[in-house]
Amino acid sequence: MIPIRVISLASRPDRRRQIAAQFDRLGISGYSFLDAVNGKQQPDHPLFAHYDPVARARVKGRGRDLKPSQLGCFASHYLLWLECAASGQPLIVVEDDAILKDNFPDMLAHAQALLQAWPFIWLHEYDRPGRDAFEHVGRVGPFALTRKLKKHSCSVAYLLAPEGARALLDGGQTWVYPVDDMMFRFYEHGVENIVIRPACVAQDHDSPSDITGAAAEAPLPLKDKIRREAYKARDTVWRMLHNLQFRIHHHGSSA
Repeated sequence: MIPIRVISLASRPDRRRQIAAQFDRLGISGYSFLDAVNGKQQPDHPLFAHYDPVARARVKGRGRDLKPSQLGCFASHYLLWLECAASGQPLIVVEDDAILKDNFPDMLAHAQALLQAWPFIWLHEYDRPGRDAFEHVGRVGPFALTRKLKKHSCSVAYLLAPEGARALLDGGQTWVYPVDDMMFRFYEHGVENIVIRPACVAQDHDSPSDITGAAAEAPLPLKDKIRREAYKARDTVWRMLHNLQFRIHHHGSSA
């Protein structure tokens, strides 16, 4: 079985008991906890040197720095990417606010085949009808594989192969965005947003995350707003070009 690593603050044994009970219910024992980096308590964590507040201010505006909790979340996922790349073995990454569905064992049974198709696969659901465009890119067992054309949401659970981990590490050398936003930027680092359907994980929206944290809401000067919109427009064009190239390559290779 592919190892399952659960990101969880050591200070929240209640969350660990909650996710452990779900694994027990499904008869799954191959999991272990990663002590999440607590950005508030570890403000000098060495991985935080990757954060570039100047670049962050340039693309998002002044007063929109990443919070310590967001840096801690990024560092926690980054540690598992390092672990996956160094071991040469795939991982399943799960945050402790995940809700495991009854078909989670089905995903485990097909995990190796799924990763042979794609080196990175989201396991949780997040769809807004009419807003989250996607395309079908394959099927493995009971799971359809779809590719998000814009973004997914949150970083609750995913399958990760070593080549996917190395690509995320390369793309995450400089931290500008929260970890989930960085992971969604497939057009930048080349790791496609592949999602299985039906999803085998959901997020507990009734239990606020201890790891992430709300985005800053400081008002922006007009100059910063204009620059931020310019970066958004650049990303839109970049994403559209990437999607076009993907379709040409994918459909051409499958013809």
